[in-house]
Amino acid sequence: MNEKKQVLNVFYNSKIVGHLSEDDEERLSFQYSKKWLKDGDSFSLSLALSLSSETYGHLITKSFFENLLPEGEVKNILEKSNKKNISDEFSFLKEYGVDCSGAFVITSLDHVPKVEKFESKQISLDSIYEYLDNKQSLTSAMINEEGGRFSLAGAQDKFPVIYKKNKILLPLNGEPTTHILKPYVRYHNDTMDSPYNEYFCMKLAKAVGLNIPKVTLIDGKYPLYLIERFDRATVDSNIIRIHQQDFCQAKGITSRKKYEEDGGPTLTQSYELIKKFSSLPIKDLSQFLNWFWFNLLIGNNDCHSKNLSFVHTDDGVRLSPFYDLLSTVIYKELTKEFSYSIGGQWKWHDLKLRNFTVLAESLRVDVSLIFNSGKEMINKLEKKLDLEVLSFESKFEDVLTAKKIEEEINKRVKHIQTKIKELS
Repeated sequence: MNEKKQVLNVFYNSKIVGHLSEDDEERLSFQYSKKWLKDGDSFSLSLALSLSSETYGHLITKSFFENLLPEGEVKNILEKSNKKNISDEFSFLKEYGVDCSGAFVITSLDHVPKVEKFESKQISLDSIYEYLDNKQSLTSAMINEEGGRFSLAGAQDKFPVIYKKNKILLPLNGEPTTHILKPYVRYHNDTMDSPYNEYFCMKLAKAVGLNIPKVTLIDGKYPLYLIERFDRATVDSNIIRIHQQDFCQAKGITSRKKYEEDGGPTLTQSYELIKKFSSLPIKDLSQFLNWFWFNLLIGNNDCHSKNLSFVHTDDGVRLSPFYDLLSTVIYKELTKEFSYSIGGQWKWHDLKLRNFTVLAESLRVDVSLIFNSGKEMINKLEKKLDLEVLSFESKFEDVLTAKKIEEEINKRVKHIQTKIKELS
């Protein structure tokens, strides 16, 4: 008996990359096109979906495409509010796959939209504030009421825009976007300042040497956080898409396993992934350790594996700029345990020298390498933290977020310094 299949085409620019299929039991499969396999400039969707003529089955196919979709509450709201059935990965991408994370356009059409056919509309701040006044999801509002067509991964409410000359433009038929806009996190009682939080932490990260995209804070009735997309670039006035894959996609797992405690990648597994596949592993491993220490010291307990990505550059596969950096521990309702086990320990205040020793053994490095990275991060924070707090408070006088984060960092620095001293 022949199975009935629906098919979506996956494009890179105007080139057909492959075909995403779903059978009548909602099982996914993917196969690269013959043209793509023969193309001298071709590349794989992810490390887990290597270039091959085989047809990939449901689980490995889902590991890439499911990670392009919204998660959690945002996904639930979209499914309930949308007039069409978008409850599975295939149906969602059929409607909204024309602008996803990374380089690929996913569509039922046999071609990609041409540049001259692109359309967009300006979204005013007042309309955004009105949606927020009404406690509406901005993701849902931009898709269901404003006509946007996009799929952004993650559990946070947000939407992609073209941001130029201080105007917010929403593409209506697949034009590549330049930025992502986030309102405050509304699913908890004390997270109204989350855009300030993320803006401050990202600026601090840049000050201490982490590679981050440009960020902006639109201060108004509600703060709006705006981040430049690293998977987009402007060439000859045209916005182009750049291939990227988060670490869940690279490992071939779905977003349900983005946390280590749920069976997702450990610090060691992410370290090994970078070591094996980065074209400049020494630089990227150094950035990774800096990222680890920065998250630990600011209290970001949501630095899961979907917050790490590879981006394809002229230099080859590189660790992407960092994103989603914020201090989650200043919010009482959010978890107090770190996203990763550090030598068997999840709580920063219970960390001991032996936990770092176990981590070092797992990474197959000397523990002094880990602590030297920690010392360097602490030294940079001690030089830059006060200045960044002053800069933040000069712009946002009545916002106490930076001061709260500063206090949290100082507590953690003091504790970690005692562990470093124990080594010497």
